[in-house]
Amino acid sequence: MKIAFLGTHGTGKTTLAHDLVTRLKKRGIDAGILSEVARQCPFPINEDTTKKSQLWIILSQIIKELEAEEKYSVVICDRSVLDGYCYYVNKFGRAKFLEPLILKHLKTYSHLIRVPIRKGLLKKDKIRSTNDDFQKKVDIQFNNLLKKFRIKHSVFNELSEKKDNEIIESVLKNLE
Repeated sequence: MKIAFLGTHGTGKTTLAHDLVTRLKKRGIDAGILSEVARQCPFPINEDTTKKSQLWIILSQIIKELEAEEKYSVVICDRSVLDGYCYYVNKFGRAKFLEPLILKHLKTYSHLIRVPIRKGLLKKDKIRSTNDDFQKKVDIQFNNLLKKFRIKHSVFNELSEKKDNEIIESVLKNLE
């Protein structure tokens, strides 16, 4: 089983992913986390991203997921392959050569959980942009691509009003 939290930066995906792994482990489930690969990207990211950067992120995501699938029975991903592509599309537009790979890999996830922008979570961390407009533009790409490709996913429409604990409990309930 592989579950991915997807959405623009600064929405709380990392916290949710870590909380979910912790709860699964407490239930005796062999779960592991795949942290956001963009943080290890040796090339520019955020507003200064390049095509090379986003290709590196997309391909690294796939490789790291394959590795994690060999280690754990349940893999929780702080991001999905779609995330890197949304940043790509935001800066460069759609890349027809990439879409078959993205769409094929999206089928490997058991569950995709869309995390929309939540106020107050976009914080300076020396890696990700704190530009609200940039965050919103990338978020729009998620909405557009999820709809365009008809990607099955869960979304918490009232996420900003829920506590993380309630979100994780909802995810766990849906996994049973």
